[in-house]
Amino acid sequence: MEKIHIIHSDAERVEIKKRQDYEYLISHGVETEYGNVKLQSLPIIVKVPNSHIKIEKGVTLVSDPRVNPSGIVHPCTLVTQSSQACIIIGKDSGMSGATICCMKKVVIGEYVGLGANVSIFDNDFHAVNPYYRKFNNVEYTKCKEVIIDDFVWVGANSIILKGVHIGCGAVIGAGSVVTSDVPELCVYAGNPAKFVKKVDITDEQYKAVFGKNKDAFLIYDDNATR
Repeated sequence: MEKIHIIHSDAERVEIKKRQDYEYLISHGVETEYGNVKLQSLPIIVKVPNSHIKIEKGVTLVSDPRVNPSGIVHPCTLVTQSSQACIIIGKDSGMSGATICCMKKVVIGEYVGLGANVSIFDNDFHAVNPYYRKFNNVEYTKCKEVIIDDFVWVGANSIILKGVHIGCGAVIGAGSVVTSDVPELCVYAGNPAKFVKKVDITDEQYKAVFGKNKDAFLIYDDNATR
């Protein structure tokens, strides 16, 4: 019997891919809408029952090193570690081989870029005391929510640890370990990450990006940036 080959138009292939991406995410418990998320190869999603992973419109998850040649070593990975955990990824954000492990809450704002192999952890995974690691690890594992505001860029292979809040428009240098808050529109780098400089942006550019005047919003903590 002769095989029938179906040839799809470009528009049909786009819709088929959207449907495949959507069905994959929904089947793994992700809360999103049809067409919201573009998958470049399949991410790893591990979700505890009753926890939440919410992804908004325009998000791209790159898990294929052929798409981003900057050194992706594993797929994007989204993991909830408790029934109370909540991961939120805001609109038009993108990540390449990034990992988010969440016991409490991790919020990624809008237009955020997570470079190759960035890791975000809102908990320590293990108690410090070896007694508790053996007998009661979960109860004594410290956790605190991580917030990454809009228009943040996190360079490749950086690690964001529990309790960190990164302000709007900040930049984290590649390979950094971020252990404390980063003010908006500041560049931080190193292990642990330290202040490098402020982002040079005009009033007009600021208003075009953030929709408000810079002076009305931008407040620096002088102690944090020294």
